[in-house]
Amino acid sequence: VVKGMRSLTAADLGFRYRTSVLQGGNQVVLEATFQLEPGHDPAVVMADTLAGLNQRRATQPYDLPNCGSVFRNPYPHTAGSLIEQSGLKGYRIGNAQVSERHANFIVNLGGASATDIQRLIRHTQAEVEARWAVRLQPEVKFVGEFSTL
Repeated sequence: VVKGMRSLTAADLGFRYRTSVLQGGNQVVLEATFQLEPGHDPAVVMADTLAGLNQRRATQPYDLPNCGSVFRNPYPHTAGSLIEQSGLKGYRIGNAQVSERHANFIVNLGGASATDIQRLIRHTQAEVEARWAVRLQPEVKFVGEFSTL
């Protein structure tokens, strides 16, 4: 431990799909070291990585500051499809907008406040719940003084 910092293993952190012991606390990861498995063709790994990046660039709003995925996917649906089918793509509060490229992202058009984003999240939850009877659960974490979503 150095000034409140400590080294932990992956097992210590309990990493699972979209969850770890870090959630719900005030700890952050500052540095990570990965051990890659030998035996994979580097060219194939690079090609797969680039294909994934290109897919994300084509479907997600990397051209603007954003937060996403905003909501957890409510099985068997995807949050993005429920938001889009609710007619919310492009909907905005202040300068926070439901992305026109991917509905489960909120983009900052310039100067959006955290309150704008929180209000947009609440509005999106209310609209989706009214139309589909599904309460979207936020995946993003607010840091600071905010009421519960």
